[in-house]
Amino acid sequence: MNVIFLSSLEKPVAEDRVLMAQVTIGEEHGTWRVFWSEPGPSGKPEQTVWFEGSAWNEMLTVFRQQLGEKLREGYVPLIETASESTRGGSARQRYTLMMHYYGELRQVPEAYEQLRLWRRGVAEQENKSAYFVASNRVLRMLAAFLPHALEELLQIPGLGENRARRYEAGLLAITRAYARETAFPLDWVESAVDAAAFDTWLGEERQRKERQESERRSNKRKLLEAIGAGQSLAELHKLMAMKRTELMDAVEELAREGYDVDTLIERELGEADPELLLQADVLFRELGDRYLKPVLRQLFSDEELAGKDVNRLYEWLRLYRLQYRRRKAG
Repeated sequence: MNVIFLSSLEKPVAEDRVLMAQVTIGEEHGTWRVFWSEPGPSGKPEQTVWFEGSAWNEMLTVFRQQLGEKLREGYVPLIETASESTRGGSARQRYTLMMHYYGELRQVPEAYEQLRLWRRGVAEQENKSAYFVASNRVLRMLAAFLPHALEELLQIPGLGENRARRYEAGLLAITRAYARETAFPLDWVESAVDAAAFDTWLGEERQRKERQESERRSNKRKLLEAIGAGQSLAELHKLMAMKRTELMDAVEELAREGYDVDTLIERELGEADPELLLQADVLFRELGDRYLKPVLRQLFSDEELAGKDVNRLYEWLRLYRLQYRRRKAG
């Protein structure tokens, strides 16, 4: 096994005694493994496998989560190499999180609700997930800081210049309608936040994210097992209790990570009109495969779509796109 990372840690257990432990990340034939080693009751080292699999991002998530638990138990690295995510992050990351915290505390509820409704309309118009328009945290910061100009929009973390310019008119039409008590630039935020309360919130946020990640991994295993058993999208929808779009997001994520979802794709596309898939293939080559709405508009008129299950059509197109991209990648 190729050892990629190894770190030694210690934990004081008595006035003159410490426990020594090691965490190791290794790779062999495309499989990632994370091990934790610490003395057992007999004093001999005992090894625990934290992770074993091929997904790099999942391995890192498990590593960070488990290492965070050990740090909270009192273990300290002998050399300060702990990742920023487990030690509170860089100064810039901390500032951004502080902005998030302030947004949660000071958002104007009416402004936030208007921003949510605006986001929903944009997402429907652009046929994309609402999250890709703006996250809830971005909306909360907008509803707290209430920017009145583009240069102020650009100071909101997570919005970005492209989206700020693209959505400037819609966002400012909402935020300008509210009087604000604070000013731009936002360099006053750090001094306005109670440090102890913020650190408590940070700890709660880490725990929430760890619970979410644990649930995500559990759902992922459940979904993979069900796909392997040959279940259909309709059956998966009932089993996973997800929205249809969320279920398709999960299937696409599995495909991106290299998991085998061919059984599901072939089963579902077997119910689609072959002519529809042939036309979609041509349109993917002509229009690109990033956005599906233009493809659907070429396939059907508004009158034709009115009598069809549009969600089902999008599912077929998303599944066929997975096949198309795999062929294109060689």
